[in-house]
Amino acid sequence: MSAPAAICYSKLLLPETRRSLTSIDNIQPVEKQDQSALSAATRGATNGIALILNIIANLVAFVSFIAFLNGVVGYCGGMLGRPDLDLEWIFGKIFIPLSWLMGVPWEECEHVGTLIGLKTIVNEFVAYQRMGQMKKDGLLSPRAELIATYSLCGFTNPASAGIMIGAIASMAPNQRETLSSIAVRAFFAGCGICFMTACIAALLMPEGSFG
Repeated sequence: MSAPAAICYSKLLLPETRRSLTSIDNIQPVEKQDQSALSAATRGATNGIALILNIIANLVAFVSFIAFLNGVVGYCGGMLGRPDLDLEWIFGKIFIPLSWLMGVPWEECEHVGTLIGLKTIVNEFVAYQRMGQMKKDGLLSPRAELIATYSLCGFTNPASAGIMIGAIASMAPNQRETLSSIAVRAFFAGCGICFMTACIAALLMPEGSFG
């Protein structure tokens, strides 16, 4: 389900308004750069190291920036008498209506919204760990668990944006500005794809199968 949704969102957020410059008629053949397998392996290893270092650098930068914002919000919350205030809490509240629209029972929307907020700010692995704890505590019904599972199943967080820019920019340095300009739209598209998939999964599952 994610592949058709990705095509749909990409066409909506970045529509093709001009004829593509790349077609079967103007594709240029790739020139052979290596004369032996050893030369190709050496060049591949060198390029791989640069790629990994680029990804790590962007990942650290993006995660550090989010941590800084979270610290500022937490500091302001402490001054206002809300020491628990952070970006996860804010996004958790924002995603409560969205959780309800996806079909989560209202009394569980805050829990699912918290999970989506955690996934959006940190990553999906931490969110799935929290969801497992919620399941053990009996806070999620089978229907809410199903919707949350699909909602969290996406590589859409600030760190992933850094990884995307770092990885692709190292292979195509001249496209760095283009990547940076569409990173925000790609982020929202990825989130929307997860939410759309969760909605469809909830629709396709018979009501009696939720227990």
